[in-house]
Amino acid sequence: MLHPFYANAQKQEEMKFVNVDDLMIIGKGFQESHVKYGRVPLSLMPELRKELLSLGANSAGLAVRFNSNSSVISVRWKLLEDVSMNHMPDTGIKGLDLYVLDGGRWQYIGTARPNAKESFAVFVRNMTKQNREFIAYFPLYDGVESVEIGVEQDAQLRAPQNSRLVKSANKKPLLFYGTSITQGGCASRPGMAYPSIIGRALDRETINLGFSGNGKMDFAMAKAINMVDADAIILDCLPNTTAQSLKDSAYRFITHIALAKPNVKIFMVENANFPYLIVDTVTKAALEEENQVWRELYARLLTEGFLNIEYIRGDNLLGEDGETTVDGVHFTDLGFLRFAGSLMEYLKIYSPQ
Repeated sequence: MLHPFYANAQKQEEMKFVNVDDLMIIGKGFQESHVKYGRVPLSLMPELRKELLSLGANSAGLAVRFNSNSSVISVRWKLLEDVSMNHMPDTGIKGLDLYVLDGGRWQYIGTARPNAKESFAVFVRNMTKQNREFIAYFPLYDGVESVEIGVEQDAQLRAPQNSRLVKSANKKPLLFYGTSITQGGCASRPGMAYPSIIGRALDRETINLGFSGNGKMDFAMAKAINMVDADAIILDCLPNTTAQSLKDSAYRFITHIALAKPNVKIFMVENANFPYLIVDTVTKAALEEENQVWRELYARLLTEGFLNIEYIRGDNLLGEDGETTVDGVHFTDLGFLRFAGSLMEYLKIYSPQ
């Protein structure tokens, strides 16, 4: 039986396409990045490790905001790599997903499934023809060379017409620095990465500086963070560090940011209580040592007068049932929802008044 969703499938040649550059891109921290939709600044390329340059080409956290009265919304996009992984759906790695603003909240309505390095997909169809606000999130673990939004030939497609989840000098972004988890591993679709969940809930642009396996507090990344005019900086990098590497680099990294941004709140996030630690006592001890070094650093920073820093314990960031990860570490959508909800208890001061 044919599902009614596919009964009148639109063809690519029936659509009118607009490049996302002519709409509104959000989530891009640096005006001049090393690739077009990249996440590290061009000016710091000589100081960045090759791993950061490679991962920085992934478009995690970037999105396009737009307004349309089309009954159909589609997309065509060209990937940089066409990556696949054995623990994360392709829809999260290299697909896009679409949300509509409905009664003051963002509602998920469709996913663009990738099928090649160049893909075309319909997000949603059969809508009534009225103006609506949309946001489409870019791939998490691949980069994009180009993205075009498609609508009906006679429909309007333009930049957003309201102030929800847009670039704004009055509502500066929240910046998240961290690991594969921060980047979005292993969300089923891009909008489920926890920085994006928080962005929708708090009506704030978010900058995703998560780098899989490489949230190691490189000093060059502290310089990069200082280039972003953010309202808050969330440091969620402990899964990529060790107790010793924290002792070696964390103080310099954090104080470089805190001195440059004395009025910006910095949140230090502990390791989450990953479910496998109930039996892996060796790793549990290592992470507890790392958390202890992190706490001691926080206490030192307070003693030295860095009062713009806040600490977030990891004990219950994921809940207690152990049902929040793909592989013991990387989050499922449930894990991302819980983690975002826990962080929002600290970040709710940035919600709309």
